Amino acid sequence: MRIVIVEDHAMIREILVMTLRHFEAYDVVGFATGEDGIAACLENADLAIFDHHLPDMTGTEAVRQLRADTRTQHLPIIVVTGEDDTETRLNAIRAGATDFLEKPVNLDELRLRVRNLLALHWAKKTAKDRGNLLETLISNSDAAIAVVDVNSPQPFLLYASKALQTLLGMCPNPAQESQNAFLGRAAKLTEERIQLEAALQNRAPGRFIVQITPENGLPFWDEVSLQPVPGAGRDAQFVVISHQNISDMVLMRADLSRLEGRLAAIAKMSRAWFFEIDHNLCLSYMSGGMIEDLGLKPESIVGLHVDNLNISLDETKQSKATISETLLPVRQPFLNNLRKIILPDGRQRIMQISMALFHDDSGNFAGYRGYASDVSTLAAARDAAQRASRAKSTFLATMSHEMRTPLTAILGMADLLAQNGASPQQCEHLALITKAAHDLSDLLGDVLDMSWLEEGPLKLHSTEFDLPAVWQKITHAHQALALEKGLDMQIISQSTQAQMRLGDSARLGQILRHLLSNAVKFTEAGTICAEMDATAPDHILIQISDTGIGIPPDQMEIAFEPFAQLDDRVSRRFGGCGTGLSIAKWITESMRGSLTLTSHAGIGTTVRLWLPLPQTNTKARIPEDVDLAGRAVLVTDDSATNRRLLDLMLRNLNAQVTLCPDAQAALQANALRAFDLVLLDINMPNISGTELIREIRKTEAAAGRQPVPAIAVTANAMPDQVRDYLAAGFDRCLAKPFTSQSLKAALHDLI
Repeated sequence: MRIVIVEDHAMIREILVMTLRHFEAYDVVGFATGEDGIAACLENADLAIFDHHLPDMTGTEAVRQLRADTRTQHLPIIVVTGEDDTETRLNAIRAGATDFLEKPVNLDELRLRVRNLLALHWAKKTAKDRGNLLETLISNSDAAIAVVDVNSPQPFLLYASKALQTLLGMCPNPAQESQNAFLGRAAKLTEERIQLEAALQNRAPGRFIVQITPENGLPFWDEVSLQPVPGAGRDAQFVVISHQNISDMVLMRADLSRLEGRLAAIAKMSRAWFFEIDHNLCLSYMSGGMIEDLGLKPESIVGLHVDNLNISLDETKQSKATISETLLPVRQPFLNNLRKIILPDGRQRIMQISMALFHDDSGNFAGYRGYASDVSTLAAARDAAQRASRAKSTFLATMSHEMRTPLTAILGMADLLAQNGASPQQCEHLALITKAAHDLSDLLGDVLDMSWLEEGPLKLHSTEFDLPAVWQKITHAHQALALEKGLDMQIISQSTQAQMRLGDSARLGQILRHLLSNAVKFTEAGTICAEMDATAPDHILIQISDTGIGIPPDQMEIAFEPFAQLDDRVSRRFGGCGTGLSIAKWITESMRGSLTLTSHAGIGTTVRLWLPLPQTNTKARIPEDVDLAGRAVLVTDDSATNRRLLDLMLRNLNAQVTLCPDAQAALQANALRAFDLVLLDINMPNISGTELIREIRKTEAAAGRQPVPAIAVTANAMPDQVRDYLAAGFDRCLAKPFTSQSLKAALHDLI
């Protein structure tokens, strides 16, 4: 409520404003002149208080001006004066003042009068607004309404709206209409029509649907409602009759009935489950196939709670969770939820269930509508495929181990021979053996990677690494291969001083190896340029260009597909199995990078690699030579060749080596003496390397000894496998096949 107070005395004005504002929490504003007060009232006010003596006019003059304006002609106005003058009061009342107060003003009396005047003003305003609204509604209503006097011997039409006259084709003059014309002319006498006329005769309320045929119109379906006033039966003086054309609704219901029939037939033929659950999780509909499968009676469906269905969602029946707790814990829709269902007869099915929420006309949650289909056959096929995939992975892992074991011996022995004074010709032969073994190892790694390519992103092992060292190692190795073919290979590196990066260095090297190998392989003459830009602190850019055979435009789409080559002639001419680009792209995307390719047949190819490899503050370490003089080392491997190889490599580093063929022998040796270092094979019979290191760690803890540095030696060195080894108690992992250099790298800073 907004109150305007006009008083030229500042202190009195402030007292009046504060009294009303704080006591009733009104919106009270004060003014010193009549002109300002009148302006405020014309803008918006619910009550005004004017002092009679104002600088620019009297309170009576202010009242007279406000009453002359339609906006304030009904505004409650109180006039306040300090004069005990009857004539002044009469003049104010004649001008239109609502009330009168004398100074000094009694504040309690002021509050009471203001409250009463505001309540009266608000009631009048509300009544006026409602009256205007009702008047507008009546004058603009499209309702087809009739009012009938039922006190006469025959119902007499008192009023028929224009909408009703139009709807029923009635005459403007009700007296000219035939008896009961306000009910509409019946297309035919039906049971519903008989009930309608009987209800009118008995002055009873009701709602009826009948077919009406107007005088000059087409038949339509009419919903007729009767409402006796003031009450039904003998108390009724009048009956209000309303009509509504519901032909569209009747047709829609007929269409809906036909649609429901079609859906019911489809559900019955498909044997799929269709159902509806209300907001209390009780069934309101269930298709025939579902009723039959669950062994229920159709009459028992409606109102049956979902938890009372005689089915189980758990094969072992050990779970006590109900259907509502399992499928409907919150009001959320779901799509294609796979569940194992055990039917009442014991049959098991895999059902694919989808459910959607639906709401009533008010927007309130009303329940679920769902569909379920039997996908047991598909699930069985999926499980078979998963078993086959696991068998394939197991087979590949086994083959990897079995193939890398002899490769380890070949590379290791060749490495040792080259270090032990071999002749130049022998060194050349050993280099060929080493290269062939490395190529075979790389090919084996590619095959294993291809087996995992369809499984999604690669699991990475991020550590700090020396980026220039990785770049130099890979590029220089391929530069030597390029020189053998008579190619000119340029290596360009742009970098800052700090080049320790965080990422998977092994996978980065694998990408580079594939890209550079392709460039050398498919370039018969010309140049190759390998350029790395590592000036950015958060990523690197690598571009490899060649003047090779290139790729035709129509072959670009398949360039990254596994085993894809241009044609059989390319395979015979250049060799390889066509996995390089697909593996490089897979690793790149797993590292959240990008790999793009541009090529022109007969001109050459350019590959651009972008990888997010952030810099770290660690400075690159300069590798030092490893010396194990006076160190006792325990080596455990079930392969005699690998034991011999590690023995030779470690003795070259001046170590004292103890060899064990299995985990049991290793435990006995470890119990007899303390070792400075242990190297354990992972895949050993009876007791694996991970189980062995756990036993060693338990023994150390029980004896209060410091943990001995331990290296896992294995052909299974995927990042997730390495994490398992470290979690078991190992400090490092040495992947097979290994060389003296890779062994030294694993030993560096370990002891």
